[in-house]
Amino acid sequence: MAFEELKDRIKESPVSMVLSHYMSLNKRGANLEGICPFHPDTKPSLKVNDTKGMYKCFVCGAGGDAITFVKEFKRIEFVDALREIAGILGLPFEEQKEKKKNPKIEMAFRVLNASVKLYKKVATQNPPPYTEFLAKRKLDPETVEKWQIGYAPGNNALFSYLDSIPGADGDFARSVSKEIGIIRYNENRNSHYDFYRDRVMFPIHDHSGQIRGYSSRAVLPDQNPKYLNSGESFAFDKGSILFGFYFGKNTIRQADQVIIVEGNMDVIMMHQFGFHQTVGTMGTALSEHSVRLLSNMTKNVYLGMDSDAAGKKAMMRINADFLAVNVLPKYLTFDPCKDPDEFLLKEGRLALLERIEKAPIYLDVLIQELMPTPIPENTDLKLNTLHRIFEVVSPLKEHLSATERIVNAAKSLGLRSDSATILESYKEFLSRQKEKVPQTIERPKIQENEEILLENEEEARKLHTQNASQVLLPPSKSERVFIREILCHPEFLTHLNADEFLATIGHVEVKKLIQWLVKIYLEIDDAEYVSIVQDELQYGGYSKEMVDIGTDALFHYGNKYNEKVIQRMLKDYHLMLRMDQLKLKRKELVVRQQSSQTQNEVDLILSEISKVDKEILNLKNTVP
Repeated sequence: MAFEELKDRIKESPVSMVLSHYMSLNKRGANLEGICPFHPDTKPSLKVNDTKGMYKCFVCGAGGDAITFVKEFKRIEFVDALREIAGILGLPFEEQKEKKKNPKIEMAFRVLNASVKLYKKVATQNPPPYTEFLAKRKLDPETVEKWQIGYAPGNNALFSYLDSIPGADGDFARSVSKEIGIIRYNENRNSHYDFYRDRVMFPIHDHSGQIRGYSSRAVLPDQNPKYLNSGESFAFDKGSILFGFYFGKNTIRQADQVIIVEGNMDVIMMHQFGFHQTVGTMGTALSEHSVRLLSNMTKNVYLGMDSDAAGKKAMMRINADFLAVNVLPKYLTFDPCKDPDEFLLKEGRLALLERIEKAPIYLDVLIQELMPTPIPENTDLKLNTLHRIFEVVSPLKEHLSATERIVNAAKSLGLRSDSATILESYKEFLSRQKEKVPQTIERPKIQENEEILLENEEEARKLHTQNASQVLLPPSKSERVFIREILCHPEFLTHLNADEFLATIGHVEVKKLIQWLVKIYLEIDDAEYVSIVQDELQYGGYSKEMVDIGTDALFHYGNKYNEKVIQRMLKDYHLMLRMDQLKLKRKELVVRQQSSQTQNEVDLILSEISKVDKEILNLKNTVP
């Protein structure tokens, strides 16, 4: 049964049939209710409506369909949730394979899979440099097997081996091998050669387990460079891969934590000692995609980079990336050792468990490092320190986690200004910082061949969600209220002047959803409305906040307004949206005016503020 067909069959079944497999449900009026498993609940806060095919907790906001519930409850991916629900409902589940194939990608995978077999076969012959490396690094046979660690011989064995790949065209295999960089061509000698020679080979698996490239380690005297890794190619995008994620993803969900380290050997040794929730950066940074992926899986992030200058710099950068999505990573130190590999071999597993348990929030460590000892008497020096603290907390914007730390830091520095003044100064700092950053960020492109590799449509939509939500601010209060009303009472759409309302809405997702609703509403039956809109919210690339707003609205869908009420409410909503739009514009003008360099510029902006004030006043006068 295809995924889409299976998803439809699941939606046809009462959602309570699935949820009751995981929790106790009791009848309450037209709904069922139970103790919400997504927050510490003491009273039944989670409501289940079989007619609409959805659940909603009115305390923590969790909500969605049966598939969403199983994904969140079991902390598993879309396909795994389908598989589990199919088992509960007695529906057939067949593993799906992408029908559309890209010959070049397929050949790249065949070459990489063949190379792993070759390198493992060479390793079984126990070449001394290889066995000495394993012994020195204390790698267990089980670890070597799990990570498929092999050895590239000093000759051109792989190039010769390409002709023996079953069913493969030799010329095509060599051409693709050159493109992915595993084979190179020497123009002077007019011959090909293996890129990796006399090296210990660490395959790099993507998040589905397919080998995409290699990290290699020199083992001979005077062999340079020490590490030689696969370069970017159509088959290998290091920004989309976390080393070890394929082996650790289930543990990350189960343990509700992830440990991020720097080197491949660090990841491997952490796994060998039982810390399977460990992943490694492919370089010294994490891509935005990886940050979103991990933060969606857990909020408990531990940074365990090397203790050298490069490691600390990388840790600060990664910390800022997580702060930007409101996750506060903890700091895992391996002192006096350089890295987790060395620490585990010297101190052992229990010592690291203790450090994990006591790990402080890294932001607090950075703030403490900025605090001078002793605190200076000079006010300017104190303010300079405070502004440096503004810098490290700024990715959190005006989140309470930032403002509380700023107020506490100001007190520790002995500054006499009250909290409101300190926070106003911080807001001005954020405004100046915002002006330096481009307002639009180009969305990372997905290469055509990568789209072909995605296992199903859900994975593509999930990637879109992660990329699209990275630059969104929350919708305004009036936008939230309006989109909730539209979703709950779609009869508004038949009276709505869409262009007029869209002109007052600034939030990209609110606009997108309204445009979609206008397009499809008249084409669907009322009985299908909740299911179709729920699908769009869950799989259409919307942020969690928008999904929560929509789920709440759909749960209350049912009663309809008469035409007179709709016309009056639409007028009120338009005034409210326009008022918020003008207030936001005024706020932005004030910020510009405060940072203006010339009197002429100040006068021009003040003139614009005056016009906005008049328009706001006119709007207020139109309110009955």
